[in-house]
Amino acid sequence: MMRTSYKLLLLFTLLLQVTLYAQNTPTVIELFTSQGCSSCPPADALLEEIKQKYGDQVITLSYHVDYWDYIGWKDPFATKGFTQKQYTYAEKFRSRSVYTPQAVINGRSHYTGSDKATIYNVLNSDNKIAQPIALTITKTTQNGNTVAIDYKTNTTTDANELTFAVTINEKVTQVKRGENRNKTLKNTHIVVAEQTLQRYASNGQILLQLPDWIQSTDQLSVVAYATKSNVGIIDAVTASL
Repeated sequence: MMRTSYKLLLLFTLLLQVTLYAQNTPTVIELFTSQGCSSCPPADALLEEIKQKYGDQVITLSYHVDYWDYIGWKDPFATKGFTQKQYTYAEKFRSRSVYTPQAVINGRSHYTGSDKATIYNVLNSDNKIAQPIALTITKTTQNGNTVAIDYKTNTTTDANELTFAVTINEKVTQVKRGENRNKTLKNTHIVVAEQTLQRYASNGQILLQLPDWIQSTDQLSVVAYATKSNVGIIDAVTASL
C-alpha cells in the first residue's frame, strides 16, 4: 500500500512539474514586416507594446522581408532568407500569397500584424505550449561578428527543428523614399541572424554571423525555439548577449 501511494505521489509531482513548466513557457510572435510598407508601422508599434505589456511571457521576433524594396526604399534589415521563411509559412497555412504585416503566433496561426484586438484575444486565450522539451540556453558569447550559443534540451526526438536567432532590441531609421518617406521609424526585436537545425544533439553549440553594420552600442539578445511538425513551436527561450 505504501509503495502504491509513493508511486502515485511521484506521478503527481512529475505531472505538476510538467504543468508548471508548460505554464511558464512563453508565447512566440513572429512579425513579418518592412520599412517599405505603409501598413507596417502600426504593427511594429503593436509588437513593442505587446512586449512591454507581457514581458517574459512573450518572445517577439521581427523579420524584415525584401519584396517591398522595389518601391524605392531598401529596408536595411530585410533579407531574402526572411522572405523565404514567410513563404514557408504560407505553404503551411495554404495561403496563396504572402503579405505584410503578418503576425504568426507559436508557428500555429497567423493574423494581420496590426489587428490589435484579435492578437490580444489570442494572447489572452489558452495559447500556451503544451509539449515543452526543457530547451535552455546555457551560455552566449560574442567575438567580433560571431555569436556562439550553447544550448541543451532533454530530448532529440520530440522536436523536428531547433531555430536560433540574434535580435537587436531597437533601431531608429530616417526613411527617405518609398511609402514611408520622410518618416522616422522605430523597429524593435529585429532578427539579424538566424539558423535552423533539423538534426541536433541534446546539447551543443551553434555559431551565428552578425552583419557588418552591427554597432558596439546595439543591444543584442539571443532566442532559441523548438518546432514540431503539424504542431508548431513547442518550446522557446531567450537570453541577453
